[in-house]
Order: sequence, then C-alpha cells, then structure tokens
Amino acid sequence: MKVVIALCVLTFVSFASATPQAYPRGCIYVLGKCYKECEVGTHAYATGCGQKTPEATCEQPNPVKEEGIICDYSACYCDPPTVRDSISGKCVPIEQCPKK
Repeated sequence: MKVVIALCVLTFVSFASATPQAYPRGCIYVLGKCYKECEVGTHAYATGCGQKTPEATCEQPNPVKEEGIICDYSACYCDPPTVRDSISGKCVPIEQCPKK
C-alpha cells in the first residue's frame, strides 16, 4: 500500500513540475497542431473565421482587409514597424526596402 501511495505522489509531482511547451511568438497551425513556430521578429496571425488582412510588405506597407470570410488561416507576420521584403522573404524596416 505504501508503494502505491509513493507512486501516486511521484506521479503527481512529475505532472505538476512538467512545463507545457510554450511558443511565445506563436505558431502556424495545421489541423489544430503547431506545425512551425514563428521565428524571431515575427508573430502569429490568425483569422479564426473572418476577413484576412494581408501582411505588410515593401510593396504594400498599409494593407487593407480582403473581401470574404476565411476560416482557420494562420501565418507568421513581421512585427511592426518592419515589413516583409518580398524578394528576400525577410522582415526589414521600410527604409531598407529595395528601391523601385
């Protein structure tokens, strides 16, 4: 009986001390599971079920919401004040965007 109680206590302690896997910048989700963590300088964006606002890019630094409803969309968007350079795929300050 003492062994059973000791095992229960050890099990409780192991579950209590386990830390859940956290993604401070968020994730790209596929079928409800984290597929890929957002890299440094980006954050998770998801629509739930609503209108999507495209990511700010060098070509369109102030995007507007798109028409229509989209569900379960997630992506990693550049943290403000940076925008996505479409050529390199990196997040850069607007001043470092390639000149047209």
